[in-house]
Amino acid sequence: MKPATNALIISFLLLSGLSNGVCAEDTAKTPKTPAAEESGVKLPDFLDTLKNAKMIEDSRLPANAPRSELRKAFEEAARAGSGVKPDIIWLTQNASPAGRLYAVSLLKKLDPQTAKSTLEEFKRDRENVSYKHGGEIVHYSVGEIAIDQLSDHPIIVIDLP
Repeated sequence: MKPATNALIISFLLLSGLSNGVCAEDTAKTPKTPAAEESGVKLPDFLDTLKNAKMIEDSRLPANAPRSELRKAFEEAARAGSGVKPDIIWLTQNASPAGRLYAVSLLKKLDPQTAKSTLEEFKRDRENVSYKHGGEIVHYSVGEIAIDQLSDHPIIVIDLP
């Protein structure tokens, strides 16, 4: 019992020391993109919608088809462009599986090389993603979709036309 108690005390002390050592000056000096929660910046609603996406919807829609909230959020994020690039990069690592794929799709227009390397990382990801195409919903792993997106002629269409 004593080793478990010691481990808890050490963990508490480490966490207390880390949280007390962080100040606003330190985050300003850090060149990497901070997590949205760490930086104190709230994600815009459209990115929050993508962050929590439960599925990917195929981008090939008839012109008169009603757009889902997810589709509207994706289109708004695409319009926001480089203004939300740090948040999009954060989403590639911290969103739901579908949200990460939406984020990398957005990143293709902003930073194709980073998008490609992120898709390469995703190839090993076995988390399941639902993909809606027409009236059907099928399931793939993030890795399977990443492999498809890296091909010259992807079958799964996430990108906006």
